[in-house]
Amino acid sequence: MKPLILVIDDEEAIRLFLESTLEDEGYDVRTAASGGDGLREAFARVPDLVLLDLMLPDMSGLQVLGSLKEKLPHLCVIMLTAYREADTAVKAMKLEAFDYVTKPIQLKHLMSVVQKGLDATADARERFRRVTQSDLFGGIDDVVPSQSPAMMEVYDTVRRISAGGATTVLIEGESGVGKDVVAGLIHRTSPRRDFPFLDINCAALPEHLLESELFGHEKGAFTDAVTQKLGLLELTNGGTLFLDEIGEMALTVQVKLLRVLEKMVFRRVGGLQDIGVDVRIVAATNRNLASQVKAGGFREDLYYRLNVVRLAVPPLRSRTEDIVPLTEFFLRKFGGRFGKDFKHIGKDAANTLLGYRWPGNIRELRNVVERAVLLEEGPVLTAAHLHLGENGGGVDVDLPTTLADVLAGPLPHDGVDLEVLVGQFEEALVRKAFAAADGNQSRAARLLKLNRDKFRYRLRQYGIRS
Repeated sequence: MKPLILVIDDEEAIRLFLESTLEDEGYDVRTAASGGDGLREAFARVPDLVLLDLMLPDMSGLQVLGSLKEKLPHLCVIMLTAYREADTAVKAMKLEAFDYVTKPIQLKHLMSVVQKGLDATADARERFRRVTQSDLFGGIDDVVPSQSPAMMEVYDTVRRISAGGATTVLIEGESGVGKDVVAGLIHRTSPRRDFPFLDINCAALPEHLLESELFGHEKGAFTDAVTQKLGLLELTNGGTLFLDEIGEMALTVQVKLLRVLEKMVFRRVGGLQDIGVDVRIVAATNRNLASQVKAGGFREDLYYRLNVVRLAVPPLRSRTEDIVPLTEFFLRKFGGRFGKDFKHIGKDAANTLLGYRWPGNIRELRNVVERAVLLEEGPVLTAAHLHLGENGGGVDVDLPTTLADVLAGPLPHDGVDLEVLVGQFEEALVRKAFAAADGNQSRAARLLKLNRDKFRYRLRQYGIRS
């Protein structure tokens, strides 16, 4: 994983120069033009090292340094200062800045100081990572920490709601993104962790069976009800009930679920007595429930009851920084299960994984790695071990066919969406160039004959991150 460096400097020319230079040296870089923005950036996603200007428009560099060290004492901070500010730089050293570099910046000296700073704080950063993960996940070792800002926001929300166990949560995201993993994490970090966590896929059962599974039934309630049966709501009492694909739930069952959320009582199928329960409901869907409400396919009152806290789990293609760590996690998992000695991911395999679009998301990645570990031999996972479709793991299996179909014959009577097609083609090329350049923005931009600013705009547009 690339070290993350945060540059805090109000001079745009210096920010752009440092960003471009450091990225060419293999670092991941973010920038901020003020002390306030710098602190927000640092606390939103903790960097490995900060280059901090002493003179900022809204506060002094010393104030920023003090705030950083107060909350992140392990953080390596290197001050940027003019010669005339040397006395202030000495004060910064007393506040535990690692070192300072004078302006105009000598590139070779800066790189040397940056490397020394990263080396000197490596152990402290690792301890911070372990403690932070432990605080968030409670020692859970089957959740892979994410470097994606969108996924980190999901985890941060989980952390903020973990203290309470009553809040209803709605998890949205495409199939295979790991909505069930997030639901399990919500349960395991809550006060309900010692009570049951049960789940049901609302799309897997017809209406009458789903109702019976959720609420249970009394003996004789219907033809096959030869004994009384407890439903999931009773079995989960005190714990968490995960309703996957809730957008597929029939309207009649939605009415009964709404009553549970409002009053925490229900009746078994064929029953006359109200039964009280204490259950947290976590629901998930790959549909747009708001659109379903407008179309009359989902109850509006239930939607608002479910949507107390909403978590949007991003697709894997928009969190490319997590692909290699997830692959490493699955390699270890299946290597242990199948007794295979896979230890490393080859560069060609990493490029293939990063260039693929992953329409099946994490579930597809898991299956690909499981198959490779089962059928191949280590210790290095190579591109030849991966089977990602006929295009050899291209960025979008459907894209060439789609373009070929459109260009080969007459246009369909209902027309085509030009902007969608052009956007798909552009995104595919940007991802392919980014993977080919090993995540180096400057080199990727040159591959597409774009200047760096235009390429960076497209990275942001398509949610592509280093």
